[in-house]
Amino acid sequence: MKTKKENQKQATPSQEEVFREKTHNYLVCFIESCPLKEQCLRWLVGQYADTMPFAQNSINPRNPQIGGEQCAKFRPNIRIVKKQGMTNFYYDMPGHMEHSIRQELIYAFGRTQYFEMRKGLRLISPDDQEVIAAVCRSHGWNGPFVYDGEQEDWAW
Repeated sequence: MKTKKENQKQATPSQEEVFREKTHNYLVCFIESCPLKEQCLRWLVGQYADTMPFAQNSINPRNPQIGGEQCAKFRPNIRIVKKQGMTNFYYDMPGHMEHSIRQELIYAFGRTQYFEMRKGLRLISPDDQEVIAAVCRSHGWNGPFVYDGEQEDWAW
């Protein structure tokens, strides 16, 4: 029987595996002349795209906002810490505060996205963490924000 730590130490997929998987549902870029291509996730993921499909979900190279120093679709190739799960998030909050915060977060993110984040199915980005913190503070919660865990991921 595996311990909790052994279960958490699952094999981390390599960058190549992650990028190859992302090519199926991520907007990629194939603009060879772009000065930002070596630092851009869209271009790096595009390098792993399968050559067989006739069509690929990619950026329009003819758009004037694309492919330059101020590219509108540039995504930096950096990893960030995202939080995962909110099953114990409300544990220390008073009931009336919990209810108000939960309702406002559902309104802010939508039911599906909120419950995916709560269950840990969707990682919570730093921007989403700021929204959650602002909602909690607006309702008077000054305690800690208790997430189930955290995971390092690319800033897709």
